[in-house]
Amino acid sequence: MEPRASQSGDWFEDETARSGIEFIYETGRSAKQYTILETVGGGVGFFDFDLDFRLDLYAVGGGDVDETTATPRGIPGRLFRQESDGEFGDVTTAARLPASTDYSHGIIAGDLDNDGFPDVLLTCYGECQLWWNLGDGTFESAAEIAGLATPGWHTAAACVDLSGDGILDLFVVDYVNWTPSTDNRTSEQATPHDVPPPDEFGPSPDHLFVSLGDGRFTEASAQAGIRTDGMGLGVLAADFNDDGAADVYVANDVVGNHLYWGGTDFPLQETAERSGVAFNETGNPEGSMGVDAEDVNGDGLPDLWVTNFELEDNSLYLNLGGGLFQHSTVRMGLSGLGRTLVGFGTGIQDFDGDGWPDLYVLNGHVQYHSPGSPFRQPAMLFRNDAGRRFKDLTPRGGPWFSFPHSARGGAVGDWNNDGAVDLAISSLDEPLAMLRNRQTAARCLRLRLVGTNSPRDPIGATITFERQGHPITRLMKSGSGYLSQSDSRLIIPLEVTSEFVDISVRWPSTLHESFRVPAVPGDHVLVENCGTAKD
Repeated sequence: MEPRASQSGDWFEDETARSGIEFIYETGRSAKQYTILETVGGGVGFFDFDLDFRLDLYAVGGGDVDETTATPRGIPGRLFRQESDGEFGDVTTAARLPASTDYSHGIIAGDLDNDGFPDVLLTCYGECQLWWNLGDGTFESAAEIAGLATPGWHTAAACVDLSGDGILDLFVVDYVNWTPSTDNRTSEQATPHDVPPPDEFGPSPDHLFVSLGDGRFTEASAQAGIRTDGMGLGVLAADFNDDGAADVYVANDVVGNHLYWGGTDFPLQETAERSGVAFNETGNPEGSMGVDAEDVNGDGLPDLWVTNFELEDNSLYLNLGGGLFQHSTVRMGLSGLGRTLVGFGTGIQDFDGDGWPDLYVLNGHVQYHSPGSPFRQPAMLFRNDAGRRFKDLTPRGGPWFSFPHSARGGAVGDWNNDGAVDLAISSLDEPLAMLRNRQTAARCLRLRLVGTNSPRDPIGATITFERQGHPITRLMKSGSGYLSQSDSRLIIPLEVTSEFVDISVRWPSTLHESFRVPAVPGDHVLVENCGTAKD
């Protein structure tokens, strides 16, 4: 089976070869130990590490597994710098990134020390990696000095100021309590030869690392009331209730999801069950992986989207206000469309520039010999029909969408700065894919928000603006998707005849400002305390 040929109406074109990026996320599957470790996969990160207004990319490496003991070993990832629009060069060695890591899964980038340059956290089975961006094109490894070298099975992470001091903290989710010694099966004993389910191993507690402001972090999980009964694979930080404080949502496998409301004091308030986002519409936990949030129905409230295991619909929770959500997968036309698939990477993004955020979902099974579904599965693409319903647009996704993959992490970002949002996708044991958005490039602004009282990367900020009389809300968030870092710029479409666009920003400091921005396509920077204060 081969991907179909490119067609004129396709939304995405595979430009991996032209990009110069050649990389494969490795799992250790060839050892035939059938470990749960090799099912999680890895992500990819879009961030501008050298501040030249062109996105660079980090590809997470994964690892291999010993053929006898199932002991994992990490394989380093690679950093690719964008040299010209859409073309990248490997600068891993020049950037002084470590030549070895533990078995790696996720990447998150954020300005953790407020110096203006994005730093990097790599999540691993073993110890997380922290790389300080020195601002000269190089990084410094500092996890141990920073107090982040905590052993465990760390999967996803988000940057978020939960302590209220104006400096980003780190929320790191862990998966299950697996070790090679707890997995006592051998390939001969496994009947059939396949991966065990997560509930055989039990939960592993999540971590909140609070910044001390001097490059070090201290674990405050107990003080903040972070639950210890999750099996985390996804985490998202954003302001879900429009109070200015960033909140945190955790997508758990097998057990209920968690929702923490941000505020000024610890412990945090966890209300996922009461808010209606812990379970599906029948009150049962699901196998949740990827997570994202945006206002999909145009009511100004951020909605939550979660991808799930096979025989479970992916979950869209519409925000009702007042800290309450309603499971609305059926109402929004998404029921049944991915029920035979296992959803991982995902994103809510306005791919066609019409002001309404669309959806993509990456799929791939965790078992190699599942009787009901193949290991490699097709991705899906959905167009938002003016906030009323989503329509399946997968047949027009392009050749990459026509062919099954064992896909996991995906990042969205306008890597060629043409106004149309592109994709980078990491799959298990197959080449990383770079998909260029072929939609007519929108006349758009790319907004970079810079905090002063808030963290310099103001995770939790919310912007609103109008287009064709329709109010649009966008979120500054961290952790969206699955194990990946997406473009932190907020991309907003412009009206054809507009000379200015009025943008309202609610900062994490709770300051509410308005900015009148010239309707000149390209990158614009909005700095806190430089707008007009609003009541």
